[in-house]
Amino acid sequence: YGAPAAGKGTQCELLKEKYGYTHISMGQLFRDLDDSTELGRKIHETIANGILIDDETTAKLLQNKLEELGNVHVVLDGFPRTLNQAKVLDNFFENYVVVNLEIDEELALKRVLGRLNCDNCGKIYNIYFEDKSPKEINKCDACGAKLSARQDDNAESFKNRFNIYVNNVKDILDFYNNKNVLYNVASIDALETFNDIEKILNGGD
Repeated sequence: YGAPAAGKGTQCELLKEKYGYTHISMGQLFRDLDDSTELGRKIHETIANGILIDDETTAKLLQNKLEELGNVHVVLDGFPRTLNQAKVLDNFFENYVVVNLEIDEELALKRVLGRLNCDNCGKIYNIYFEDKSPKEINKCDACGAKLSARQDDNAESFKNRFNIYVNNVKDILDFYNNKNVLYNVASIDALETFNDIEKILNGGD
């Protein structure tokens, strides 16, 4: 859990690589919907404007994905975004932890405006951070495929998404804190953040 560009996708990929978790990105599930369908077009237009997809559609899409995957360990990215969605997790999982990645708005905006994604393997880059920049402009270091920015990675869309996060964050964090499943981690350096998450998963402080 966390604000836009808090590093959720990066941490999920690190967990996937080291521990074999299946990474479910709600944003990617939405983006993968076929534009030739009315639902796909509507959702893509909504996302481009930084507006939240309704809880029922979001939960159903997640449920379908979980049923497709079967009994595997998963790490969720981009769900929940509202208190109603937070409550839905209890219908899907018996055991889970919630890691809240804390980040300030200025750093999050910089991450959004500089972010590039590999169209093939999903690797994430950022042109504003030297250690995250691709070696060649718009080319993935890992597989050589083209890099592109997400449709919603712009200042206006970010502001809308960040405001949605701010309006929902307290209720969601209070809900999970009361369930004793919430852990807060500062999201500054990716590897330091990952080390903190590992300690949580291994039962440390």
